[in-house]
Amino acid sequence: MTTSTEESTMPPSETSGDVADIRVLLVDAYRARINAQDAAGYANDLYADDVLWAPPDAPDRTDKAGIQAGIQGVFEKFDPDVKLAAKEIEVMGDFAYAVGNVDLKLTPKSGGDAVPVNFRIVWLLVKQDGSWKIKRQIWNKKPIG
Repeated sequence: MTTSTEESTMPPSETSGDVADIRVLLVDAYRARINAQDAAGYANDLYADDVLWAPPDAPDRTDKAGIQAGIQGVFEKFDPDVKLAAKEIEVMGDFAYAVGNVDLKLTPKSGGDAVPVNFRIVWLLVKQDGSWKIKRQIWNKKPIG
């Protein structure tokens, strides 16, 4: 078991490489797909086939098509601006988890001021064919501030 801040029993190159790959997926690729309003890329590039996407105040989604439809619904109503931080990443072989924060501004497409939203998010990840994918994503709203 290794975290982004602990020493590892795995070879350093594998450990640091996995943590770095996960950080790229969760911070860079995730942000890019959301801010570009790329629902297909978000669902198909970031998530495993066997997925649970459990947003607050909305139905769970258990496949990529459902995730794409769910996020597309947000994109139809809002222009998002998201910033993510993966605060903790722990790798256990071909599985990992990460805990992070999401700062999101949703600007209504119908006009009006951006609405700030903050989330705490937990990702469970799996390494498939050499690439990390999100297997479970569960998040809840946090107070603004």
